[in-house]
Amino acid sequence: MRKLRLLRIVLKRSGANKVVATFLVVYFVCAAVVLVMEPGINTYADALWFLWAVSLTVGLGDFTAITLVGRLASMVCSLCAVLTTAIITAVVVDYFNESRQRQFEGSLAEFLDKLEHLDELSPQELRDISDTVRKRRA
Repeated sequence: MRKLRLLRIVLKRSGANKVVATFLVVYFVCAAVVLVMEPGINTYADALWFLWAVSLTVGLGDFTAITLVGRLASMVCSLCAVLTTAIITAVVVDYFNESRQRQFEGSLAEFLDKLEHLDELSPQELRDISDTVRKRRA
């Protein structure tokens, strides 16, 4: 649950939630445009499938845009998909960096707490701290 909360924080802080929402709006609007303008695409599902193939740059070839408006809608959707993919990649990297930073801060706080109470630690706990310091320096 903490990881989902962290992901939501990273998405909100980076503004990627707005980017994804914008992409979805563009995707569905472009699908409607393609459905209306392209004679070979007869259903909204076919229009969504066509734009999915275009957005992922796989271009399966089962549907193609013939009209200028259909081609422009395909280009807009493709451009939005590429930009959204780049931003989402950056958000995923930021999420993992944030997660590692929080993990580090937690272990650092625990380590500092042990150092504050050195006189209360057993000899084994002192050896463990010493081993940890040696490992970190290496």
